Amino acid sequence: MNTWRRWTGLGALLLLAAAFNVLFWTENMFVSSVLIPLAGGLVLGVGWLAGVLVAVARPGALEGRTVGGLNAVVSSVVFLGICVVLYMFLQSSKVSWDLTQEGRRELSPLTQQVLRNINSPVEVTCFFLRVDDELVVIAREKTRRFLDQCRQYTDQIKVEELDPTVDRARLEAMNITHASVQGTVVVKSNGKQRVILLSGGSPRLEEREFTNALINVLRDAQPKVYFLTGHKERDVQDEKGEEGAAMFAKLLAGESYQVDRLVVKLSDPQVPADCDVLVIDNLKSDLHPLEMEAVDKFVSAGGRLLVLLDPWRSVTPGYGGGEQLRPWLEKRFGVKVGSDIVITDKSDNIWQLELSNDAKAFDKTEEGFMQFHGCFNAQHPITRNFDQTVLLKAVRSVDLSEKPPEGVAGANLLRSTPDFWAETDTEKLLTTGKARLNEGERKGPIPVAVAVTQKVPVIGSPKGRTDTRVVVVGDSDFTSNTQVVVPGNLNFVMNVFAWMNESEDLIAIRPTGHEARPLVLSDEQRRTAAWVGVMLMLQIVVACGAVVFLLRRKYQ
Repeated sequence: MNTWRRWTGLGALLLLAAAFNVLFWTENMFVSSVLIPLAGGLVLGVGWLAGVLVAVARPGALEGRTVGGLNAVVSSVVFLGICVVLYMFLQSSKVSWDLTQEGRRELSPLTQQVLRNINSPVEVTCFFLRVDDELVVIAREKTRRFLDQCRQYTDQIKVEELDPTVDRARLEAMNITHASVQGTVVVKSNGKQRVILLSGGSPRLEEREFTNALINVLRDAQPKVYFLTGHKERDVQDEKGEEGAAMFAKLLAGESYQVDRLVVKLSDPQVPADCDVLVIDNLKSDLHPLEMEAVDKFVSAGGRLLVLLDPWRSVTPGYGGGEQLRPWLEKRFGVKVGSDIVITDKSDNIWQLELSNDAKAFDKTEEGFMQFHGCFNAQHPITRNFDQTVLLKAVRSVDLSEKPPEGVAGANLLRSTPDFWAETDTEKLLTTGKARLNEGERKGPIPVAVAVTQKVPVIGSPKGRTDTRVVVVGDSDFTSNTQVVVPGNLNFVMNVFAWMNESEDLIAIRPTGHEARPLVLSDEQRRTAAWVGVMLMLQIVVACGAVVFLLRRKYQ
């Protein structure tokens, strides 16, 4: 009887194990390969249970180990049954968690700020195909989670999810002629809309693209930015590395700026009336006096000017034998652009400045220490809450005059750490690559960027502005294609534009792209992982328990 009961119980366990293993691979309960061993296992299990009950009914059985063994087996079976039921519930439920770094990170300060400031309804329509393709499913789920996260900061966003094949009329009504197979998101408000196509190996709704879309549809106007050309400046249409500024222009367009190039004609020297910001980026030959007159007239009427000047560039002298731009900046706004290069002998890369908000290197007793957080002005809107690293490569000093012109107010935005100085013997430095601090040369911290304002009569500004705003930086390389994407460089220059256009609600840390490529498994790989993680580990534990039980029974 004991032998029959033992083999019946073992057969039941083996058949049930086979049924559950096949169930993991087929993911279908109602197939013969699952039902036959499951039924056999249940029949043998019932037979084993009957044998145990008969043994318990015998006189003296209650005093033995039969009841204890039966209790252990029944408890194990009940626990296993509970686990199976829970697993089936989880398999059929729609609940999931995104535990990746991308899924856990918070929205950027700029995104949070934009969301909190929404004062008109925003419609977000998501077009996703109803298919089981792994990339489409990932894109859909990540988009849902991201939009749910956004709606925690505003109640103005309404989200609708549609299938482009079923709701084709809605897609065409939005004038969308092409929808991405992996997903299309349409952001609409105030009669304007932006279309975001999801694509690539890791399709998802990027925070940066969504934030830019919000800015575009919520902004009442699109500020016009002109980049001055004709003097070998950095070209906004050039996509070649350090020489071009196409990425700079693309980033500006992403935040609803219109970007164009400007050549000031000497026959009719003027800056277009629709210009909001004029950019002089990496000037290599000086401006003509007539061009300077046009720029001066532009800023006198409340125009906004950004000047980026590299240090070692040999700028061709202006007409009349002297420079035009630098003397004009000093006379007009009290901005002194040095004929020097800010360097250090404490680093292998003597040219590069890494500007941060770390104040450890600065003397706390120096005058104006509280005005700065490390290298950043702690009081000016552009850098007030700035906490990223700005990388500048070969910089010239830019400072304010002790006695600024009437009506001008300014502030130093960026400064070097104390171990830098302003090297004036630039010819020797460029020839030998070496330099040392000489008597009379300015020691650090050295200011390298300033912002100034000047009051103008309201009647003198065609755009109704009450002041002129000018920012001058002693470097331009940080806006090149390869450098402007550095988070600190990007946020600094975009904050400059936000301040110059009086859009201080856009002064914040912007989101960056996070390439978190998902691990896309085939059905076979996914089932293998589930089987190894659940069934194999469970069977190993059971097998180890059985071995221990048999050894103890044999030797005890």
